[in-house]
Amino acid sequence: MANKCPEYANLQHEVQLTLHTLSDLTRAMLDAFHNCDRDRFVQLDKELEATVGRKERTIGALRQHVKEHKCIGPEVQ
Repeated sequence: MANKCPEYANLQHEVQLTLHTLSDLTRAMLDAFHNCDRDRFVQLDKELEATVGRKERTIGALRQHVKEHKCIGPEVQ
């Protein structure tokens, strides 16, 4: 594996955390749906939408960093 610059590693970590959060929120939302917990479902839906926005921003920042600094990492299209 090639060495990555510190900023790339930081952005990569942020993407990973955000994707884990999306996964956790989706599971919780499914549970709320199965349990007919409308209030919890609505709350989780709002959190999920905000997290999707964060995911888009962090992946965008990673793409921009790779483009500008030619850092080596997985292809992020």
